[in-house]
Amino acid sequence: MSKIRVMILEDHPFQRAVLEYNLASLADVEVFAFGAAKDALVWLDKHHSADIVICDLMMADIDGLSFLRKAKASYDIASVVLFSCIDQELRRAVSQMIKMLNFEYLGDLSKSPSVDNLQRMLDRFACSRTKKTEAASDLCMSNSVDKFVVEDFERAISERQFVGFYQPKFDVAGFSLKGAEMLARWHHPDLGLLNPGSFIEPLISHGLLDELFLQLFEQGCSLQERLQQQGCQISLAYNLDISQLNSTKLVYRIVDMVREFSILPQFITLEITETGLLSAPAVNMENLIRLRMQGFELAIDDFGAAYSSLARLCELPFSQIKLDGCFVHALSAEPRCQAAISSVIALSHALNMELVIEGIETNSQLVLLQQLGCTTGQGYCFSRPVDEETFIQRFLSASLYSDSSKEISLEL
Repeated sequence: MSKIRVMILEDHPFQRAVLEYNLASLADVEVFAFGAAKDALVWLDKHHSADIVICDLMMADIDGLSFLRKAKASYDIASVVLFSCIDQELRRAVSQMIKMLNFEYLGDLSKSPSVDNLQRMLDRFACSRTKKTEAASDLCMSNSVDKFVVEDFERAISERQFVGFYQPKFDVAGFSLKGAEMLARWHHPDLGLLNPGSFIEPLISHGLLDELFLQLFEQGCSLQERLQQQGCQISLAYNLDISQLNSTKLVYRIVDMVREFSILPQFITLEITETGLLSAPAVNMENLIRLRMQGFELAIDDFGAAYSSLARLCELPFSQIKLDGCFVHALSAEPRCQAAISSVIALSHALNMELVIEGIETNSQLVLLQQLGCTTGQGYCFSRPVDEETFIQRFLSASLYSDSSKEISLEL
């Protein structure tokens, strides 16, 4: 991976020197420091780009805001970090302006350029760069998938080309395994392994989402049965779109399959994305209740990603909340996200519901969440998604060979 190119714009010589020195002590970083915006612009005329700009706002001649606007118009700059002593509310407004200029906002150092603060900033940038690379790859694959027709997807289902990959959940304090999320993958015979962003929408448009769900559900039930025979009890959870509950057909197929594999319903959790719940008709709500009456657990997924309905959370028999990762991504940069997470933690306790926080990707995020009282989380900080064989070998082998039966919660 190439070095991260960091530009410093700070007119105070001592503060600039401390910031430059601490940055230079970190690995894989190139530092370019300037005391005036005009000098930084001259450098950009020659080099054209920077990964991160650490910018003071209150400077003589061209201030930080004007510099960022000029730089955005002519150069390739990915991310911005504030390095300025301004009022908290004003700082929040400036951060929004930075985002409106289509910079990624990595936070505010507040004139405290410690090595730890700088490392957290670099962690956020590295995580974002990885996600952008993956998104570009997904887009490339998506362009190929756009050429497929319904017969391609029907063949993929009939030949069982769709498989589940597992992303573990962990106890945030003790780092013990608490489960995993099973993510759909398509083993395409020509294009290789495809992520769900490449095929979910076409499957929905062709009316094949239930078939995908049932293929993954059968895989999970089979794994659950095999592990259960070896004394390892597993609770699995699956994602359901609320539109899939327009009739009772899928509901009773789920019930029948659980019986076929001799699995108790309380070891199955069904996740419903929050956005679909806000306008769901009565029949869908009826089927949610029916699943709960059959003994299945229910989780509200991506909580907080849209306009959350606390009424729905109270009205329907959910047993778990999954807080959307957008709150974690801005955790270090935006203090209000810490308040929001603390509030959801308190809400889950008051409602006696399990809370799973998604999108934990850096050690700095993990430490903050530990301090806020988070108990269960998932994200790249713990593990990327892995195939079934790898998941069993890496995370379950010790449980399978233990003397006593151990219950493990997996989220698929």
